Amino acid sequence: MAQNDRSSRRALMDLPHEILNAITGELRIHDMARLAATNKTIKAYIEPQLYCKMYTNIGTPQDTAGLVGLLKRRPEVVPMIKALVLDEYHPRYTRQLLAIAMPNLWCLLIQHEGQPVNVVSEEEKRTMNRNLVYQPSLKNCRFGRYVFWIESTNRVPYTLSKEDAALFKQPAIDRLRLSNVDFLALEGVEETYLTHEGLENIKIEGSNYSPDTLKRLFFPSNALKDVDIHHWTEPPFSPNLYLPILSSAAETLTILRLEWRYTRLNHAPGYDGLDLTAFTALRLLRIQPGVLFGPGGEGVTSYTTPSHPNLPNLIRSRLPPGLKVLLLESITMPAPAPGLKQLLFPMDIELIACMIEQKAQVAPKLKFIFLYYLEEMTEPEELYELADKHDMRLCGLYKSEISPISILRQLIQNVGLICGDLGTMLSDGAAKIWRPMSMFRVMAN
Repeated sequence: MAQNDRSSRRALMDLPHEILNAITGELRIHDMARLAATNKTIKAYIEPQLYCKMYTNIGTPQDTAGLVGLLKRRPEVVPMIKALVLDEYHPRYTRQLLAIAMPNLWCLLIQHEGQPVNVVSEEEKRTMNRNLVYQPSLKNCRFGRYVFWIESTNRVPYTLSKEDAALFKQPAIDRLRLSNVDFLALEGVEETYLTHEGLENIKIEGSNYSPDTLKRLFFPSNALKDVDIHHWTEPPFSPNLYLPILSSAAETLTILRLEWRYTRLNHAPGYDGLDLTAFTALRLLRIQPGVLFGPGGEGVTSYTTPSHPNLPNLIRSRLPPGLKVLLLESITMPAPAPGLKQLLFPMDIELIACMIEQKAQVAPKLKFIFLYYLEEMTEPEELYELADKHDMRLCGLYKSEISPISILRQLIQNVGLICGDLGTMLSDGAAKIWRPMSMFRVMAN
């Protein structure tokens, strides 16, 4: 019997790695751990997969403190870790974790659900910060509240202190996401703390900040390609103050998403829109028309002016010259009666029609216009027909179709081959297709 068991183990390990990966990829974590315990050969093969991505579970022995204890007991596991997903931000144990040199750590997600843990004084943070070490492979960092928790509560942001800035003192970071965080305190930290010269992708959602704190994040980068600033209510300052900050990436920025869903621009009298014509690399823009072209008002001519006397020139003076994809937010007015769907604002119909009919003059490279959200609006059939007539693609998106992959699916359905070779497109982005940059880079080519 023992001989048969040894033969079975040898037979398993004699399988090609592709087949072994297919088998182990279907196993649950606990099953992988049991398989690793069967013998040393299988353990050596399984453990790098088992510990590649580590999760914590708040309120259990597997929380952040438990993870720190595991890595101290079993230091051989440390080089296997490529991703850490922490479901809590504990100021003490998170610092103890980041005081361990993890040479292959690529991704760090700290997504706290519920109320933050404030059990550490600023003095203790300052002392522990001295032990933090450089993580040379850390590229992807997210800090903040759990996204579903953000959208289902009053969204009070977690306030970072000046001493929390040390958590971001990782120069190799090229993707940064801050969710429901007040990071005003970062404005006053030393210049050596925020030196992300290779930062390519930054997403800020539901957070509080000042123009100076944004500058601290944006200005060191010379490679910024993808910016997503998301607010469920008014942004913390006037939209015209964003332009000088974004302009530092005018030659590199490919994707800009200003998702200000319920913005009414009440605190920006005289605001007349964003001039993005200097953003020569920009290919995809998601924005509310009032933010881009100005909301109008007393003494201000805007696209909202009925029968605008020179709408084509206004569009041309706002859109980036190389824009290919435009996603429009907040373009519907309230439903005329309960149970009925919303209609597009008349000025938005006129705006979209102008961009379609006079595409060659106002936006010669524009190929796609997406409208949010299809389940809430009466479909603009007349605009669909107009787009078909002028060889444009006008598409409505459902709330469930706002992810990059869903948009890519829409593009494939409506256009077929975006590039000349779909196989080339998919092979280029398949390994990282979940990353917004990968999909949008295909569209930008």
